[in-house]
Amino acid sequence: MNNKNIFIYFVLVILFFGCKNNESINNSNLKTIVPQIQYEFGGGAGLYNYAPSVIEDKYKTRYAFVCQNKNPFEIIDYVYLFKGIPTTNGYKWQPGIRIVDPSEEGWDHIHICDPDVREFTTNYKGETYNWIMTYLGVDQWHNHNQIGLAMSKTIEGPWIKYDGNPLISYADTTKWGVGQSTSIVLDSTSIRLFYHSTLKPGKSFVFRDIKLDNLNDIVLGEEKYIPGMSANSYPAMSENYIFIASEERKADYEKIIPTWVGNYSTLRYIKRNEDISLPVEEWTEIGHVGPDQSGFPRNHNPGILTDSKGYMLTEDEVIMYFTTAVTGEDWLWSYDLYSARFDLKNYFNHE
Repeated sequence: MNNKNIFIYFVLVILFFGCKNNESINNSNLKTIVPQIQYEFGGGAGLYNYAPSVIEDKYKTRYAFVCQNKNPFEIIDYVYLFKGIPTTNGYKWQPGIRIVDPSEEGWDHIHICDPDVREFTTNYKGETYNWIMTYLGVDQWHNHNQIGLAMSKTIEGPWIKYDGNPLISYADTTKWGVGQSTSIVLDSTSIRLFYHSTLKPGKSFVFRDIKLDNLNDIVLGEEKYIPGMSANSYPAMSENYIFIASEERKADYEKIIPTWVGNYSTLRYIKRNEDISLPVEEWTEIGHVGPDQSGFPRNHNPGILTDSKGYMLTEDEVIMYFTTAVTGEDWLWSYDLYSARFDLKNYFNHE
């Protein structure tokens, strides 16, 4: 490996290290579902897609917000929107549109990724916005991830960034920081924001309730955590259940690149009336996507299809979006988006 390749390798480790976690998969529940796997879309040669936040509207149109690079084989993340149109043969995805860029300077000028979009009304500088996006921003190549906020009047943009960013800051420039956020709208004033944090060792998946309806009067609630849950996890709620998709590693995980992303994406649940802070051992595994299911050695950065506020569209199925990857030197250029459909029509009848 020449010096240029060594530099690129270490930059990639830093950019995608947030996907890393050391928790092993809980295989204690034997009643699991084998999902239906389907290819969704990719960026094309020299482009990568990962960290999906996918919304379905009342017309069945799907909006997938993902991280993608702008220039082929150049490793800088931007936020892209892919719009999926329902057809008799499944969803037809339109070409991706770049909607948010790194800033020219400041806390997010190096790299932005991990978008999460929700329909939520907030007021800012005398204007009313109907959509919010939380995202990860970086101001140095090595560490110091933080979470920012952007707003729009429509789901497709244009998006503007909040002047008070970062929304969730991180002081220590020697550690990974905070990022990989997703949210659920609690009511007309507040969201519950989930994210990865390196503030407390062993407590890497955290959440807090945030009053966000007026950006001149933001109230950040107390940070809480879910013990043992993978740092890169994605929750969604239904009427009766809370689902969570998590990126993980099995004990026999191969120690070849990319070592910073997992080989399994696992779907779990608890009942809606249970405490969301329960440790991972008390969540029930529904199923997972691993190499045997997808055919790829890496299956990472999962997200769950929801409505515009982060709630399940139905309890009959869960559609989990995730990114695949090969191992070896071409790992990044194999990042494409797939889906896994878990059929739950009869699943909960056997509880």
